[in-house]
Amino acid sequence: MARLSRLVLERLMRYYRFLTETAAKEAVETITSGEIAEALEIDPTQVRKDFAAVGLIGMGRVGFDVCEACRAIRVTLGFNRSYEAVLVGTGHLGGALLAYPNFVRYGMRIVAAFDNDKQKIGQTVAGQIVKPMRMLKPFIKRRKIRLAILTTPAHVSQMLADRLVAAGVKAIWNFTPTGLAVPPDVLVRNEHISIGLAEIAYHLKDQAAC
Repeated sequence: MARLSRLVLERLMRYYRFLTETAAKEAVETITSGEIAEALEIDPTQVRKDFAAVGLIGMGRVGFDVCEACRAIRVTLGFNRSYEAVLVGTGHLGGALLAYPNFVRYGMRIVAAFDNDKQKIGQTVAGQIVKPMRMLKPFIKRRKIRLAILTTPAHVSQMLADRLVAAGVKAIWNFTPTGLAVPPDVLVRNEHISIGLAEIAYHLKDQAAC
C-alpha cells in the first residue's frame, strides 16, 4: 500500500471516530458514503476514495460494513498494535496527557515520565513516578522506545529533541511552542495551541463585525 498523505490520515481518523461513536450509540451495521459525507461535511466521492485507499469497497446502495470499516482503518493507522511512549515534562499539560485514559484505544501506552524539576522527581503524577532526566536515554534504549511526547519549555525543547533522537526515538509528539530540527527519518507532529487560538480569535473577530 502506498504511503498516505497527512490529509488522508486526518480524514481517516475523523471517519474512525465518527463510525465508532455511531456504532456505540446505535445498532448500525452498514453506512453509505453519503451519510458519512453529510455528517462530516466531506464530499462523498472523497470518502469513497479514502476508503478505497485502505481496501474498502462499498456494497451498492447498502454502503460499507461499519465493523469492517473500523477494522480496516485501525489496521491502516496501526491502532491494532501496541507501542510504548515516554513523556518529557510533567507540568500542567504533561500531567493532563498522563491522565488521559483513551490513548490505549489507539495503541499508545505512556510507560514513563521525566522531568528535571527536583520538586517533581519522585512524585507520582497520574500513576507515573516522575524520573530524573539522567535516566531518560538509558530507559529509552533499554525499552526500545520509539515515541516521545514533549511538553517542556521552548528554550530546552531542541536540546531534549536531540537527546531523544540520539537515544533512538523515531517520532516526537511536540507540544512545545517551537519547531524542532530532526533527521529525515524522525517524524515530528507539532501541536501548536497558539494556531488553534488564532483560528478561534479570527472567527470571533469576524462575528463581532457582523
